[in-house]
Amino acid sequence: MEKIAEQKNRFAEIQVQRDSFVHLDAVRDLNRRVFGEDRLINRLDHEPLIFLTAHCNGRLAGFKIGYSLNRRVFYSAKSATDPDFRKHGIARILMDTMIRDALVLGFNELQYDTFPALYPGMLIIGFKFGFQIKSLHWNPDYGDFQVRLARRLQMREPPVREQQFRYFR
Repeated sequence: MEKIAEQKNRFAEIQVQRDSFVHLDAVRDLNRRVFGEDRLINRLDHEPLIFLTAHCNGRLAGFKIGYSLNRRVFYSAKSATDPDFRKHGIARILMDTMIRDALVLGFNELQYDTFPALYPGMLIIGFKFGFQIKSLHWNPDYGDFQVRLARRLQMREPPVREQQFRYFR
């Protein structure tokens, strides 16, 4: 497990880690609380797989999991922020970290799916990060439109708020 970023805000210090499943049980618990399901993603053995956890005051505040769709496209498969830590920049710092990690791994596009009626915040954060709608279709299992968002990745990708992030190698 490697601490790769931290952000200080008026609430506490937020630390993001590349997690080698050390916090998997806590992530599964947060996933059940946020999504009401046990399944994180279909498989955790993708290569490469990025598994990020965010921590605040020693508690798991959020997670983000993604993997390669092909040699050029990285897919952010699932993320969640603990309701107690929403509006504290958790989703923003996790997204920023995944974008940077995918770029370092050589990917030139990041994609993710969301259901805007169920999770409107994921559409908003996508637009803030420069994502555009790639596809849209009705998903009867969720009773909502499934929106695929995509964004090109560029070298020297600036974080959203450069002055608030410190990166560790």
